[in-house]
Amino acid sequence: MKRKKGTLRQNAAQAKARLITGFWNERHEKASLKNINNANCEEEQLYSRVAGYLQQGANPLSSILDQSFMANLDDAARQRYVLTMSSLVQKSIERYNRVS
Repeated sequence: MKRKKGTLRQNAAQAKARLITGFWNERHEKASLKNINNANCEEEQLYSRVAGYLQQGANPLSSILDQSFMANLDDAARQRYVLTMSSLVQKSIERYNRVS
């Protein structure tokens, strides 16, 4: 397998140029912003579901928990899932109370 002379040096120089210009930092920032936007979108969807259940007078946590998903989890994972979801639902309830 023959390589052209200087290819490794050229690739190294290009990589160094990308580091100097901040190419990877910009990509990382864009990816972070995309993840934040996705999280905000999911949070808004959860909030709208919780608000709907609260207006109906239903328990939002029991309505939001995915029973089929929970059936496949072991006890420790089920507890983590319920605690995580209850924390998110509690934040949404507090927001709903502030708005209302």
